[in-house]
Amino acid sequence: MPKRTASIVMTLRVPREVERRIEQEARRRRRTKSAILREAIEGVLAGATPAEDPATEARRQSLLVSGRPSEKEALRFIEGAADVRGWR
Repeated sequence: MPKRTASIVMTLRVPREVERRIEQEARRRRRTKSAILREAIEGVLAGATPAEDPATEARRQSLLVSGRPSEKEALRFIEGAADVRGWR
């Protein structure tokens, strides 16, 4: 458990949709909403960019590597080695 340091209480006004997303993320990670917001604020202050939609980011990265010869070679190997018997 992280060491507790002196802290202050801040009030933050957010739209209901943002609050709903914070609650969902807190439940998903089994953390408090305060912990989620602290991590987000610390990340922004450290220069991290806000996370994009995971599906969009995965697509972006897939497109980046899909043109690499090594990637095409790996895909050819996987396709040749895959046991697809019984697949539709």
